[in-house]
Amino acid sequence: MPKIIVYGDIHGCLDELKQLRSDINPKKGDIEISVGDFLNKGPYSLKTLRYLNKHHILSVMGNNEAKIIKLYHRYQKQGESYLSTLRSSDKKTLLELGTDDITYLESLPYYLKIDTLTIVHGGIVNGMQLSENMNDKEKKLLTQLRFYNKKHEPIPYDDFENREVFWSEEYDGKEGFIVFGHHPFPEVKIEKNAIGIDTGCVYGGTLTAISFTYKDKKVNIKKYTLHEVKAITNHFR
Repeated sequence: MPKIIVYGDIHGCLDELKQLRSDINPKKGDIEISVGDFLNKGPYSLKTLRYLNKHHILSVMGNNEAKIIKLYHRYQKQGESYLSTLRSSDKKTLLELGTDDITYLESLPYYLKIDTLTIVHGGIVNGMQLSENMNDKEKKLLTQLRFYNKKHEPIPYDDFENREVFWSEEYDGKEGFIVFGHHPFPEVKIEKNAIGIDTGCVYGGTLTAISFTYKDKKVNIKKYTLHEVKAITNHFR
């Protein structure tokens, strides 16, 4: 039976991704998807992008992909002088980024829906309707949402003082069962209507994937299998 296989945040950890795919052994007819943030922090950023593209692994837009797209266009406008304002890792990525790479990045959707399964990078606010006509604020939430404050308002990551609840703990399920990444957890974060599979591979944790059976265009979200490999090292230093 075909499967839908979703990979957590890869962040350039290509060796771990290859090992995980070898363990899962995807078959013809399976659909493979990345939750985004396959770029940056780890050792093989652009090689991972090209690997996903070559092997027809789908992906949603992560905040790191969105960031590189913005930096690329600023670099195109401002020229070499702009590079001196960037971190060395971002500079390296921009200098190696080809036209096929940026075309691939700009083609990434902000969400993917297959039957009752939805994949986003960050999260979704209750009441938000996923569509092709979302505004920039909604797109930013899809790539960056983590915590709410006491008023149930989204807050920036570094607002530690006002963190009240993680978005998935209150998600109502109206946009499907969501698989997400973005925020690294020590282990998979399982909720009634969502599951977080970023387990911090780039920080020395694990790379996690989740697989669902897929038959007659229906996804069995009630039964899934988790797969993981340990990080080779802490790549982010």
